Amino acid sequence: MKGPINILVLGKEGVGKTAVVVRFLTGRYLSEYASPEEVTYERNVLVDEKQVSIKITDVAGKNLDRKSTTRDWLHKVDGAVIVYSVTDRNSFDIAEVVMDWLKKEKKPNQVIPMVLVGNKCDLEHSRTVPKQPQDGQEWRTDGYMVTECSASANTESIRRVFHELIRKISEKKDATTKGHRKLSHAPVGSPKLIRASLRRRFSVFTRERTSTM
Repeated sequence: MKGPINILVLGKEGVGKTAVVVRFLTGRYLSEYASPEEVTYERNVLVDEKQVSIKITDVAGKNLDRKSTTRDWLHKVDGAVIVYSVTDRNSFDIAEVVMDWLKKEKKPNQVIPMVLVGNKCDLEHSRTVPKQPQDGQEWRTDGYMVTECSASANTESIRRVFHELIRKISEKKDATTKGHRKLSHAPVGSPKLIRASLRRRFSVFTRERTSTM
């Protein structure tokens, strides 16, 4: 696979996007983060015993309205993680709007694999968003998955989110590559064409010899 897998992480401010990304990449949880315009992390991660190069862009929540900027990312994005907090109903509504917008902005016939992630599921007493499954995630027919996790309490749930997305992106890229291969033809001068040409010439030579005998 050529080049890194490009993943966008989007969501309202305060839902824990950066905590989710840092937990995945380092296994650590930090309760406070700076809020820059955006941060891009480039890493090699082990998925299914294979090294995969990834590039994760953590988009500041305050920049969600700057859709002209986000449109530029769509030309190179392979997948997206859209984060909301299970304790903030408004963040869920915003996440759904962002997901719908990404679907509309995608290129014709292009599906961007997306995971809608409810963070802070350990704060059950403060929940305002209906519960989503944490295990046995399944991809919907239109290319996205919904699940929950906790950046503060569980590294495994975060790892599973990103690994599932990376697998989906890899499957999509592999299918595209195979499709291109099926459409390709053997180049002029290839061993296959040379052998076929020699067989045709030899058969003509044989027929000529037989007819003169």
